[in-house]
Amino acid sequence: MTTTTGASAQDIEFHYDVGNDFYALWLDKSLTYSAATWNDTTGEVSDATALARAQQNKLRHHLNQAALPAGGRLLDIGCGWGALLALAAEEEHANEMIGLTLSRAQLAHVNSLALPRVQARLEDWRSHTPDSLYDAIVSVEAFEAFAGPGLTATQRVALYTDFFASCHRWLAPGGMLSLQTIAFDNGVDASGPVGAFFASDVFPASALPRLAEITAACDPFFSLTALTSAPQDYIRTLRAWSARLLAAREQAEKTVGADTYQRYRLYLKTCEVLFRRGEVTLYRITLRRRPRRLHLPSSSPS
Repeated sequence: MTTTTGASAQDIEFHYDVGNDFYALWLDKSLTYSAATWNDTTGEVSDATALARAQQNKLRHHLNQAALPAGGRLLDIGCGWGALLALAAEEEHANEMIGLTLSRAQLAHVNSLALPRVQARLEDWRSHTPDSLYDAIVSVEAFEAFAGPGLTATQRVALYTDFFASCHRWLAPGGMLSLQTIAFDNGVDASGPVGAFFASDVFPASALPRLAEITAACDPFFSLTALTSAPQDYIRTLRAWSARLLAAREQAEKTVGADTYQRYRLYLKTCEVLFRRGEVTLYRITLRRRPRRLHLPSSSPS
């Protein structure tokens, strides 16, 4: 298995640039492509209105956790098709919003929305240089692409540490980071046929973290203020996406072909099984920037 330092633009486009028209068939109207927050949302899984409400719940959660001051600056790392930026602009959460994506199709969509005070960039977070400090950073399910397969835990922690160090550098004192990521729980790694399927046919050069790796990497830079595990939110979201994709089969096959349609059907059902079995979970994590980096003692034997 090849050792990688995370997904490249080509890897991201393999999945996300299948076509905006295809994703519009089974995502909600905002094209939000991450686990929703269902709370007390009612409705059948195929109900687009229920899915849209649940996705708005999730977006508001992250904006609320960001706790932006009036006139603040917001960075969205892995902004997707711009759903969070659109809501932040509509509700005037920030005076300036920057969204980073590696997908040209997503960038084109965000630009087409002509959102006020929003700038989307085709840019990797590793090469991002802000004009001035941000008051908050949000990153929803981009973290999974920050380290690739074939790495040791130590190597993954080093890459995640680079991410949190960058966020610490970019944030104003007391700034918040709201993070959502899929992670291993009972599952240990992505070896075996399921892992091979995801690596070759779904998300090349991406690998899931473990909670211990995330906390080890963020601890020198951030205080953890909230942590929830919500696998049921992803199970219901995947069921909703699967039902909508199945209902749109004819149009989906016309749009992307039968093979791609079947690949996505298998991918969504496989993910649902993994969450149901407890192999993976969903974390929502809120972090506050430390005033200065902590130089923690090494856990390695001397």
